[in-house]
Amino acid sequence: MKIASFVVAIGLLLPLAGCAGMEGAGHKYVMRGQILEVSGDATYLCVGTNDGAKVGQELGVYKYTKQPSHPKLQARKFKKEKTGVVQITEIMDEHMATAKIISGQAKQNYIVELAP
Repeated sequence: MKIASFVVAIGLLLPLAGCAGMEGAGHKYVMRGQILEVSGDATYLCVGTNDGAKVGQELGVYKYTKQPSHPKLQARKFKKEKTGVVQITEIMDEHMATAKIISGQAKQNYIVELAP
């Protein structure tokens, strides 16, 4: 019971740690590319100089939705859908940037992808 409670607590606290405070693997694998918040004209992104982000760069915005799965399949499938485009307006640090929505829709927890 204690182990299960610990695992649940870690699972709940990890996302609350935020992008800027997560170093190394946390940023690289857990939050990288995530839209942290959309507030007015500002969209806060978990991308920064360590990811190659630059002011003026346009990024595709995507959402992932669960797809129905066959009862015998173990893995759940997700569909990737492009919802819009944002443009970086400010680099805050190595892990964070702000952007404005150029087209479509961007919401918290959607993902942005840097163009190669």
